[in-house]
Amino acid sequence: MQSNKTHAPANFRANKGFEYSFQAAKVLGALWAIVLLVVAVPSIGTAVVNARMITDLNMDRAVFGMGFGLFVMMMGFQAPVVAVLIRKFGYRSTVAFGCLVLFLGSVAMATVVHNGWQYAVAFGLLAGSGVCIAGMLPAQTIVTRWFHARRALAVSIVFSAVEIGGFFSPPALERLMAISGDWRTAWWLIAGSAIIAMITAYIALDERRVENYISRNPAPSFARENSKVFKSTTHWTLREALGTKAYWLILIYMSIAGVAWIFLMAHGVVHLRDIGYSPAEAANAVAVIIVASFIGNMTAGFLGDRISPSLISAASMALIIFGFCMVIKPVGFTGILLYALPAGIGYGASQVCLMALLGNYFGKASFSAILGSMMPVSTLCAAIGAGSAGAVFDQTGTYEWVFITIITLCVVAFFAILAASPPQNRGNKEEVSGSPIAAE
Repeated sequence: MQSNKTHAPANFRANKGFEYSFQAAKVLGALWAIVLLVVAVPSIGTAVVNARMITDLNMDRAVFGMGFGLFVMMMGFQAPVVAVLIRKFGYRSTVAFGCLVLFLGSVAMATVVHNGWQYAVAFGLLAGSGVCIAGMLPAQTIVTRWFHARRALAVSIVFSAVEIGGFFSPPALERLMAISGDWRTAWWLIAGSAIIAMITAYIALDERRVENYISRNPAPSFARENSKVFKSTTHWTLREALGTKAYWLILIYMSIAGVAWIFLMAHGVVHLRDIGYSPAEAANAVAVIIVASFIGNMTAGFLGDRISPSLISAASMALIIFGFCMVIKPVGFTGILLYALPAGIGYGASQVCLMALLGNYFGKASFSAILGSMMPVSTLCAAIGAGSAGAVFDQTGTYEWVFITIITLCVVAFFAILAASPPQNRGNKEEVSGSPIAAE
């Protein structure tokens, strides 16, 4: 009796399509480098640069906080505008414009910033806009458009640039400033990085050339049919996505994950200092979280094309909940590990799964618009959460109620993502068994 099962041809390994080719590796390498240069270094590495700047310019902390808050808002609130730029002008032109804006902001920081309002304009407005326009949203849009069978892995590789850059750039910039004796030198380096990122995008990410290569080297049909993860056979518009339950449940999860992460980054070190940890021990906790986030990121990337990203997202949120329970009263370095490892792994994995879920559920056509519509909401929630946590501490002298609130919200996010089943196609109902993959 002959089996109906589809068998791969003998040359399967030699002809798996674009995603298994050297061209795909080159695309991912270029995206990784661009994200490292225009996202990781300006947003994470500059923490040590700004610390020196505050002392040198004798800047008021409230003014500094305003400038940094503006930087964060620019990274999130401009996402819908970036989505429009990508749709109208394409990836390369959008990234080039973002790199130019980042370059101008960096040069301004290196030359003309001498007071708070100048810092707010140069760092908050210009650098923040450049990071948003050239950074994660364009990169993830390209990944969703060009990667299918290995989408989660591709997402995780691009995200890893943030963690690796965030781990190595602060000490590297600190050493540069120690050698030069001037914090402005670091901004000249960042300005040069923006130009390198622009050149990289133009050389390695020619959209027409890559898409021609993809059309000449499509993934074999049997490779698409072997997927165990649901991937939409249709491409949803933003308006259609807004009418689905999955969109809102994913947005709830994204916003709560952002609140939890920003709290750890903004208040985690202060909390550890409050309960008796030394500055060095608190700094080590941040390093552990970043390394753990990288581990979670790559783990989700390897598993996310084999196991439903919604299930991995739920497991990730469970780890974040455990981490927050442990950070309330940690004891010794073991206590740091007990909260930093699960919280970091959980957050790193959650970010990969969110990007994969949006592409898998709603397709590639409106990915930038859908993600762009979510980013301002999640950014606002994170900003409100960080500010509210500080206000609660000022009133009570403890973060206890903040921890309780965030843990409760994380439980809500856990159940929300479990309930975020694939949306049903308008008209002909889309199969949800796991085999559908968009025919691109």
